[in-house]
Amino acid sequence: MEWRILACLVGVTTALTPPFAVTMASAQSVWANRPGRDLPPADLAARPGLNHAHVEGVDLGYRPLVGRSLLQDENFYLLTLFEQVPEALHALTADPDLKGIGAAALARAKAASIACQADYQAQDSNPERQAACTPEAMRWTDAERQKSAEAIGRLYDRSLAVRRLVTEHMRPSGRFQRDVSLDDRALLARAWTQAQDAVDRIIRVYALDEKPRYADIDSIIYPQKGDYYRKLLTLTIWDVSRQADNAAPPYRIALDYALALMEINRRDDAVRQLRLQESENAATFTAAASIRWADYPNATIVVPGWSPEIAYEPLNPGRKIALRTAAGLFRAGRAPLIIVSGARLRPRGTEWTEAFEMKAYLVKDLGIPADRILINPLSRHTTTEVRDNGRMIFRTGAPLGSKSLYISEGRYIGSKELEDRFMRDQGYLPWTLLKRVDFTTLEFIPTLKSLHREATDPMNP
Repeated sequence: MEWRILACLVGVTTALTPPFAVTMASAQSVWANRPGRDLPPADLAARPGLNHAHVEGVDLGYRPLVGRSLLQDENFYLLTLFEQVPEALHALTADPDLKGIGAAALARAKAASIACQADYQAQDSNPERQAACTPEAMRWTDAERQKSAEAIGRLYDRSLAVRRLVTEHMRPSGRFQRDVSLDDRALLARAWTQAQDAVDRIIRVYALDEKPRYADIDSIIYPQKGDYYRKLLTLTIWDVSRQADNAAPPYRIALDYALALMEINRRDDAVRQLRLQESENAATFTAAASIRWADYPNATIVVPGWSPEIAYEPLNPGRKIALRTAAGLFRAGRAPLIIVSGARLRPRGTEWTEAFEMKAYLVKDLGIPADRILINPLSRHTTTEVRDNGRMIFRTGAPLGSKSLYISEGRYIGSKELEDRFMRDQGYLPWTLLKRVDFTTLEFIPTLKSLHREATDPMNP
């Protein structure tokens, strides 16, 4: 589907204002030139690391199951689990209440598809016809989501295969770690509800123009005036509906529509940037296998991103200062690895990936060996940088409980304000902040809760 979306974007370039226009830099996004394009989906999903410890019920060497879509696997792993374990899938699709919800969803989608086909080819504007061709038809109702959660609880009670999803996959994966204190039944119900709510939120944001939490970077990328985007939504309703059938899991129509909307709006960075991350980090993980951790007071030196303010600037000058600080600490033997983080984020529409440019500066300008640098090009906010860099540290093979250094001059890091934002956005603290060492540097230990994933931010779950 990616090539179709790229063609679609190129086709509307002349109609877009500069923040959205496809530039020459976009040529880097063509599949033939994309870093990590040859990495097997199983390796991308697994993110193989060097730590295989079992701690607090989490298996740090857990290899996740791989489904039909990496974008789904990253954001909706519970749904991938149901689909990849045949006995659990049978229990799900055989449940009468869930079958009823699926049948109602299919009927709505098919009716909307018929209206959409007529509207797409019509020469006149008909409000009644346009109203029938609505993305609302692709959503579950509030009542259906509530009823489905109750059904999942009953499935847990009567299906051994469903119970094993929790004990053999959900808990050891760490992907549901925030809610690990819940009993198995409640953990499953919570994860199911969060997945369905997230699917619905994606549809509301990218098809019904609800404002996302960070509207300046996460909104629909297309102009809202005119018929172009409405026609694109119309085609997508038809495309998803024509592939739907009664045998599929009951959520499949809503989920497929949500995933299609993400790709249309170039919100597939959870996979796109993952390929870059894993291809760039492979040599570093190989080198890290021979690190003698006892020789270093810290496991890693972490440099978070700071988005450029102008479109033609690949790296914020403020980050160069932080990178020089990190390079000095590395040369002084404080830690064997440097982690740099930052996504393809600002200015809106940029093709520069901050973490990649930070690594380039460390290697080309500061002479740091490339195989001593890990990049995290997925993180899009301060909160997710702390979380995702913690995940990366767990992969390095560093002894659990090792301290790392975080480069930040501002008062925000370590403040009550940031702690409150962690709790608001993620519902947990992804690190234990130990102390500020000096003006530039803090010391911390990542927590296992940083392994938790959900699609609240589907570009970086």
